[in-house]
Amino acid sequence: MNRTDDISNLFNRFGASAESYLEFGSDFDYKEKPLALVPTTPEPVAVVEAVQPAIQVNEPSLTVSAVNNEAELPPVKISQPGAPLRHLLAEVAAARQAEAQARNDEALRRVLPLGRPAKTKAHVIALISTKGGVGKSTLASALTTALRLEGGQTLAIDLDPQNALQYHLCAEPDVAGMASASLKGENWNSLLLAGSADSLLLPYGSVTEDERRTLERYMDHDRYWLARQLASMDLSENDVVILDTPPGRTTYLDQALTVADQVLVIVTADAACFVTLDPMERLLDECMAHGQAPQCNYVISQFDSSRVFCRDMHEVLKRRLGSHLLGVVALDHAVGEALAYGQNPLLEAESSPACQDMLMLSDKLKAQLKSMDVAESFAS
Repeated sequence: MNRTDDISNLFNRFGASAESYLEFGSDFDYKEKPLALVPTTPEPVAVVEAVQPAIQVNEPSLTVSAVNNEAELPPVKISQPGAPLRHLLAEVAAARQAEAQARNDEALRRVLPLGRPAKTKAHVIALISTKGGVGKSTLASALTTALRLEGGQTLAIDLDPQNALQYHLCAEPDVAGMASASLKGENWNSLLLAGSADSLLLPYGSVTEDERRTLERYMDHDRYWLARQLASMDLSENDVVILDTPPGRTTYLDQALTVADQVLVIVTADAACFVTLDPMERLLDECMAHGQAPQCNYVISQFDSSRVFCRDMHEVLKRRLGSHLLGVVALDHAVGEALAYGQNPLLEAESSPACQDMLMLSDKLKAQLKSMDVAESFAS
């Protein structure tokens, strides 16, 4: 049977005639269009790292909504499902830390005042040094004890976290101190302690490391922080403020140089202090460039005249510093012994060469303060 018979039988089966069948050829080649493949690679998911965000003055870690002026916390991404529990806990801790940091930054931004406050009427003397162990706190306590203008009081403020000045002035630490009170917004007048020889002291106080860092953040963000504190104390033109600062370039030093009328740089007659003279002069030049022009003097402390090298270094420093060398304080172990027994060595100054030297320095500074008052009165 051929193909024609098959077609005829098929048509007869359905009651039709094969004569009406026509077969057409086709020249078309139909091909199916291939399916397009879609990439299935998942997008990467960022994992939050538990890192403390740093404070940036010009780049805050959070934004403020223009609608309600509220802080918008930075978004926190989480890791993909199936991550280990320790990673999930680390992300929660990091998010909590970032949120607290953001809120602290926003609170700090809102409370920081603008502009420089009015200068305190009191005379402000800052004692600074580039290295520790030069007798700076000893001299600060001596000046607090001996330097006093008629009708005024002399107040020592301890800006050194070591909090040692209270022991030099034999003060009983019955208050929290400057650092803790500043974080709470308390006025410094209520924190003054009575020291020996009718001296007054504001101790640094005892704080935790977190509290200390918080206080220093405030000072870093507000260069007039100390100026505002002094202005709020309502001191008179006959009062004298002695600032004891920690050694080296710190935020406490920057704050002190902002308010100081006079700066005493304490050095010793050795090579270690000599090589720091150039950096110190550059620092003071920066102050003048910012419109601050405190009168600057140097004091050689702990001078051992029995050693030839110390005498030679004394001569070198005299030639280098010239008229800016205000005086020399002799090395006297009795001063350190008095501190061990809780005594103020200046109350028995007759038996101590170092105390005699410090009293002479006090007289020189007092004469300078009076001359500054005369010059200001003449200028006005």
